Amino acid sequence: MVSNTRTLAIIEDRQVILDSLTVFFESSERFELILTADSAEQFMERWGDERIDLLLCDIGLPGKSGIEVAWYTKRRSSSTQVVMYTVFDDKDAIFQALCAGASGYLLKNTPLPQVEERLIEVLNGGSVMSPHVARMVISHFNPHLDKPYAPDAERLTPREIEIVSLLQDGHSYKQVAAQLYVSVDTVKYHIRNIYGKLQISSRTELINKYKRPT
Repeated sequence: MVSNTRTLAIIEDRQVILDSLTVFFESSERFELILTADSAEQFMERWGDERIDLLLCDIGLPGKSGIEVAWYTKRRSSSTQVVMYTVFDDKDAIFQALCAGASGYLLKNTPLPQVEERLIEVLNGGSVMSPHVARMVISHFNPHLDKPYAPDAERLTPREIEIVSLLQDGHSYKQVAAQLYVSVDTVKYHIRNIYGKLQISSRTELINKYKRPT
């Protein structure tokens, strides 16, 4: 095993897809596949003391959903990154997964080499989404987003979009940090980036720029 490999777990209820993922990642030089499961319950039962760097999880599981798995995983191991992997692209489910602590959302038609690359992006501190999914997240927290502002919004990362939405809901920086399992300093870092991208300088400007209709 290469010294810089990261540990990976996969939850997928369709055996043919799970088999394909297993074969691919067992030959990966960048991941060590340490756990596979076909349900949330099986995953919870099998996860012992192993450190899991990243969990790739279907959202539409039998029994407990992938969203519930994300909540469970982040509470047990806040450093574990969770990426949802599914054909289910409902915007409400996407947003719920992000609020549960997921760092990205990949559709199952993504080629496996690209899946691996995007998982590495997550482990390097990024968030991953297809452009289609990212736009759905934007429309979730502001379905009436004005078209002139759309290019600004689309420059935000999924994590930055999530922070904007939490601020819109009236959360303090400390509350945002608690929701996302990060430090207050990390939240402030993201907010500085948001301000720079949107060319604004205050929370009030941010809220007004993407104000939800009443």
